[in-house]
Amino acid sequence: MARTKSSDSDENQTFESAMTQLEQIVRKLEGNSLGLESSLAEYAKAVEYVRFCQLQLTGARRKIEKLRGLTGRGEAITETWEDEDGEG
Repeated sequence: MARTKSSDSDENQTFESAMTQLEQIVRKLEGNSLGLESSLAEYAKAVEYVRFCQLQLTGARRKIEKLRGLTGRGEAITETWEDEDGEG
């Protein structure tokens, strides 16, 4: 499947900029002012932004650790983040 080119290159894309672009596309689609072909093109861009944001969130979750408590010496007891689909 070919990737849709966005206005930002993949190296410069941030979660926040992708969300902003996604919000703009949603507003365009909700405005009902685009023709079918333009709507489909915008939808394809939106899918790419959603995928990018999901990857960013997955990466962030992997970096997060839950604080489970403290040892007697004040050291943190942590466990890695588990997705809702995972345990518990």
